[in-house]
Amino acid sequence: MASLGIDLGTTYSVMAYIDDEGQSSVIPNQEGTMLTPSVVSFAGNAIRVGEEAKDNQKHGSSEVAAFFKRLMGDEFYSFEHNGKEYDTIELSSLVLMKLKADAEAYLGKTVRDAVITVPAYFNNVKREATLEAGRRAGFNVLGILNEPTAAAIAYGFKEGTGNRNILVYDLGGGTFDVTVAKVDDTSIRVLATDGDHNLGGKDFDDRLVLHACEQFTQEFGLDPLEDEGMLNEILTAAEQAKIRLTNLRKTSINIVFSGSRGTIDVTQELFEDLSRDLLERTWNLAEAAVINAGLSWNAIDDVILVGGSTRMPMVAKFIEEMTHKQPHCRINVDEVVAMGAAIQANVKSEQAQQSKQRFSLGSFKKVEDVMSHSLGMVAIDEGYTKYINSIIIPKNKTIPATEKKPYKLSTSSSIDNTLEVFLTQGESDDPLECTVVGKYVVTGIPHTKTQLAIIEVSYHYDSNGVVQVSAYEKSTQKPLKVMVDHYPGKMDWLYEAPKRETVVPQEISVMMVMDTSFSMDGKAIEEAVKAAQKFVDDMDLNRFSIGLTAFADRVSVLQQPTKNEDEIRKRISRLKNYVEDGTLGYGTSGEPMRQAKFILQKNDGPKFMIVLTDGQWEKDIEAIGVSQECRREGIDIIAVGFGAANRSFLNKIATSNANALFTNLDQLVQSFTKIAQVVTEKSLVYKGK
Repeated sequence: MASLGIDLGTTYSVMAYIDDEGQSSVIPNQEGTMLTPSVVSFAGNAIRVGEEAKDNQKHGSSEVAAFFKRLMGDEFYSFEHNGKEYDTIELSSLVLMKLKADAEAYLGKTVRDAVITVPAYFNNVKREATLEAGRRAGFNVLGILNEPTAAAIAYGFKEGTGNRNILVYDLGGGTFDVTVAKVDDTSIRVLATDGDHNLGGKDFDDRLVLHACEQFTQEFGLDPLEDEGMLNEILTAAEQAKIRLTNLRKTSINIVFSGSRGTIDVTQELFEDLSRDLLERTWNLAEAAVINAGLSWNAIDDVILVGGSTRMPMVAKFIEEMTHKQPHCRINVDEVVAMGAAIQANVKSEQAQQSKQRFSLGSFKKVEDVMSHSLGMVAIDEGYTKYINSIIIPKNKTIPATEKKPYKLSTSSSIDNTLEVFLTQGESDDPLECTVVGKYVVTGIPHTKTQLAIIEVSYHYDSNGVVQVSAYEKSTQKPLKVMVDHYPGKMDWLYEAPKRETVVPQEISVMMVMDTSFSMDGKAIEEAVKAAQKFVDDMDLNRFSIGLTAFADRVSVLQQPTKNEDEIRKRISRLKNYVEDGTLGYGTSGEPMRQAKFILQKNDGPKFMIVLTDGQWEKDIEAIGVSQECRREGIDIIAVGFGAANRSFLNKIATSNANALFTNLDQLVQSFTKIAQVVTEKSLVYKGK
């Protein structure tokens, strides 16, 4: 079963395959030509694609759809005929269906697999629309490939260009792309790409159309542009004049309108003057690509011309004038993209079948491509004054590419917990100047009572340059469902100032309950003091009041909750003396949690009790009972143990298993740092959007 490489063009489409000799060969259509016009015409119930449709366009028919590739995936584009609406995907699928039928007629076999090329500057919406068009046409789309990269593959495979830096200048009928790549004996590595999907041969045609119509209006006082059918005729005449100027110094455009006939002469020099700014736009994009590739023009070994519009003599002349290098066009500029796509299609098809390549693996080069648009998300600036585009994956990063971002989320048991992310493609800081890819909604986030949920979201450009998003809940590693709305509706809220999601500060009380029995003597109490002091370092005493209770055989409240940092540090420092002197005894017959609970009860706001011990408690049953009372009264208990501490006991007095930490002396300071983070997160109350 053959696989095709398809250059789905704005004005013309081309298909190719790998023949029995392992060569990339272009397949003629059933009309016997290599180029199939990307034009669809309607007449009654009949639908025509290709040359017949192009002929209808020449004769001024308004029932003709053309140049729709520029609007690929645009939800607002619609071509209506006989009460039925055709979007760009459906129109493109009709062109692809003809190519499929023509290929099958030529090869005498069924064709299913295909690689379809797209302009490198196509965004996610346009790429997904192209994939869908291929599927609707009956293809198994092996992948989509950037057009300049396809051309580089064709040159790298067929010409054996060696170790060189190449710039692919791809000026098609409706789009312009430029790609800088490094080609060596084993690989083709794209370094940077840029372009404009609204710049191509049609824009050069339009300059001739406007000039001809202006001249006609000056002579006859009539404006042909007012008639839609006439416009189609003039567009076709201008395109033909452009083609003739490839070989002639001078030609003419004839216009017959409202009984008047005008002949407008056009020279190559005039055409160049009319189009000079368009060429300069391509140059600006080419310079940006060279700079982004980290190169200078002196480091570019070859400039390769691709696309039918590069046949205009002014293009090669302009490139040589600007770069002082004679551009290459050794492979047919109309066919090179399809030929490169055919090579890639054959490789992908053979790899999928896990069978031997039909051509030498020595000729196959590994391809590393990049994405031409940065992937970002709508965020809020630091001053909370406006919405901005925050870039996640920068442009020109090798694809596939993945970046992960964690999000902390306050959850509730009474609502569906979701996380919304608006993804963008573009380079501007202003999200309104970027393309909104869609609204991605992470759903099924489990409610957690004791801490903020941490959701890790992965943003991914696959090998087709298509966006994929996945997410999981960090503590459980459970994958979460991600729903996407590609058309998120009005984004008027981006014009408004962000509604601040405020963190309302509350007075928060913490009682540290520290074991000062004899077993804590030596390194244990030294590390415990360090850990407690580090806990104070990590806490914001503008919001937190910290108290201290010590216990052994007796219990002593060393410090009521206070914001006075000096006082609490002073009390913590004395813990070592309590152990060495046996101030409260040497055993653990005291029960400290009740006194700590009594102190916390008197305070408003969130309350936390942190218990540290290294051994068994004589009054463990009483302590467990107090912990249950604390739960009912909203006091959060975190139990930390090491040495001979009983893990089961820690679990029973802690508010939850997650709040029971069993550690060692070397990790004690780190454990208290983690506790400080948890206590801070739990104490936040979110209000507003």
